[in-house]
Amino acid sequence: MDLTERFLNYIKHEKRYSPNTIRAYTDDIRCFSEFIKVGGGVSLPGVKPAEVRSWLVYLAGTGISARTYKRKLSSVKAFYKFLLREGVIEQMPTEAVIMPKYQNPLPDFFSHNEINALFDNITFNDGFTGKRDKLIMFLFYITGMRLSELINIRLRDVDFSLQHIRVTGKRNKQRAIPVSPGTLKIIDGYIKARGEHLGSFDNNGYLFVKENGEKVYPRMVQKLTSKYLSGATTSEKTNPHKFRHTFATHMLNNGADLNAVKEILGHASLAATEVYTHNTYEKLKSIYKQAHPRA
Repeated sequence: MDLTERFLNYIKHEKRYSPNTIRAYTDDIRCFSEFIKVGGGVSLPGVKPAEVRSWLVYLAGTGISARTYKRKLSSVKAFYKFLLREGVIEQMPTEAVIMPKYQNPLPDFFSHNEINALFDNITFNDGFTGKRDKLIMFLFYITGMRLSELINIRLRDVDFSLQHIRVTGKRNKQRAIPVSPGTLKIIDGYIKARGEHLGSFDNNGYLFVKENGEKVYPRMVQKLTSKYLSGATTSEKTNPHKFRHTFATHMLNNGADLNAVKEILGHASLAATEVYTHNTYEKLKSIYKQAHPRA
């Protein structure tokens, strides 16, 4: 097993990174490795700071975003930190390389009018698929859960007595998201329709399934989200993750505690949640400019 494969196994099994993160790290390390080979054939353990800087200059000329640039450098730094830990190298060639500074873009979110249009004006059919699709949209907005978390909910994860839904987030961390009695009533109605459609009930089965009983998959949910939101918003961005941004922004705009929102979202640090306070600040600035006669 080569060094790259050992590193990828490490972040997968020990660090328990998400599949998306592992994919990004794989692409980034491959990109760096190919550049090094073309530049002179030096092995990855033999890379010097000068080669890393040359690679960064090359990346800057490709027109990638500052965010992607920073992620690629982080991937390579993590790789060499692993090699140092394993005793393969004695010093990291990335140590003297400085991370670029850039402004984080504010998360995009749906307005209250767009959310109201989705649930009040869009028609969902009365059958199993209609109830399923509407509940998917509703849970995205009402809980802020990730797409990967939603599609992996099992029937047993919905606790009607404790009024919460258990989800498994990044690095297999589990958390309970509180839901209201009204939400549980909607879920119960869907579960009954699900049982009638499939003709069976398996508590270990997935909550959201296709018409043939198989678990829904990410691309399918993304298409459903775009389909229904196209009638509720003119925004080009209609991905499921935008619901997560919307949940956080609407909660904070309505006075929710930052730490509480952090726990519900399953963020590892408060810094990840604080980005949504900027949306709150932007809203305040907008109201100020509109209302103050001399703003």
